[in-house]
Amino acid sequence: MEINKEIFRAYDIRGVFPDQINNDIAKAIGKGIGTIFQKKSIKNIVIGRDNRPSSYSLCPNLIEGVLSTGCNVTYTGITTQPIIHFLTFLDDFEAGINVTASHNPKKYNGIKIDLNDAQPFYGEALDELYEVVKAGNFINGEGTFREKDYNGIYIDHLAERFSFKNKLKVVVDCGSGATSELAPILMRKLGMDVTDVYCKYDSDFPNEVPDPENPSFLAELKSSVTDNGAILGFGFDGDGDRLGVVDERGTSYSADRLLMLFARDILSKNKGGKIVYDVKCTALLEDVIKQYSGVPEMIKTGRAYVLREVLNGNSVLGGELSGHFYFKDDYFGFDDALYAACRLIDILDRSGKLLSEIMSEFPQAVNTPEIRIPCPDDKKFVFIEEFTKYVKNNASYLKVLDIDGVRVSVSEHGWFLIRASNTSPYLSMRIEGTNSSEVSSIMQDLLKILRNYDYLDLTNLK
Repeated sequence: MEINKEIFRAYDIRGVFPDQINNDIAKAIGKGIGTIFQKKSIKNIVIGRDNRPSSYSLCPNLIEGVLSTGCNVTYTGITTQPIIHFLTFLDDFEAGINVTASHNPKKYNGIKIDLNDAQPFYGEALDELYEVVKAGNFINGEGTFREKDYNGIYIDHLAERFSFKNKLKVVVDCGSGATSELAPILMRKLGMDVTDVYCKYDSDFPNEVPDPENPSFLAELKSSVTDNGAILGFGFDGDGDRLGVVDERGTSYSADRLLMLFARDILSKNKGGKIVYDVKCTALLEDVIKQYSGVPEMIKTGRAYVLREVLNGNSVLGGELSGHFYFKDDYFGFDDALYAACRLIDILDRSGKLLSEIMSEFPQAVNTPEIRIPCPDDKKFVFIEEFTKYVKNNASYLKVLDIDGVRVSVSEHGWFLIRASNTSPYLSMRIEGTNSSEVSSIMQDLLKILRNYDYLDLTNLK
């Protein structure tokens, strides 16, 4: 059948509904997944979805396709990506699928696929899936179908892992996404004094699509924390695998700074432990990890890459600037925003300190947030290839790292990164320096170069 190759991205399937992904395509993808799974002797699959409007029709069609190949499906309704991960560790299931577009705009939807024990189905596996769907050579069979809600089992599992001395006042903002009926329940179960913000399912996402990296999404959370005299505020993304955090003053923290805190806490019991983080993170993170006797390793950005490294390597912790945290010291190793929130509460509960006090103990660079530069999908990797050649031929740069896009050191502490997003039509850029003057200087130099590419939308750089 006719299907756009672009929706088969680096580590999931994602496209605009109904132009790029629709009910017929979802059914064909379901048949393709089932065909590949049957060849791998994978029979029992759990499938869930988020609460986007298009998920209501895409998910049943995907399920119909999977069932038609002879695979058995347990449908678990509206759920989060971490719950799908969690269920693949149970004996009941050999794989999991979630219909979600995470933090993408409302017009998007997608499909994330897990193998057993949350092993990511990505890269060459998605390329194979595309070829199977395109060819239409599917296995025929008749699988069994059942429905079961596992959300409560997951919440009970998390609640059993933690016991807090203090009843902290917290605000949870679920952005009307898939965590809406989970986060408040868990926090109250753990004895917290909870204020809910956008904690009812609403596919219109009245406060924008939930994205903890987006300052405007966190704005109401910040206000709610200060207005209610709360100690902490948590913002969750659309499918529950990314976390934003606000302290008692209404100050938010980038995920790489929070990773410093988690690293120090974990390394106090795991000296010599390896901690992996993506190329968008601050250069200071390496120093902090070494300071507390850890082994830092910078790797490619992307859920599948970090997840694979944490699950299969000897890492005790992983993190990404986008708000993914992967705990392996005392958890499964997959990214789970609710679990990460509990770990942060645990640190505050044991220390007796406010988050602002604790975070003041760590170094802070001057840097930009992740800046997104709209760029057509068919141009973004072409640009990265050309730009990488340019910087490698520029003798003024101190160091060029090209494991994911290009990260360039321009001084002892100054650097910039430009990489292509694996999930959306944009380039991702970040700049760090010793002071705001250096950051501004790097930005101006980059603008001079980027203006030569007329297909780049540089609005966000002005």
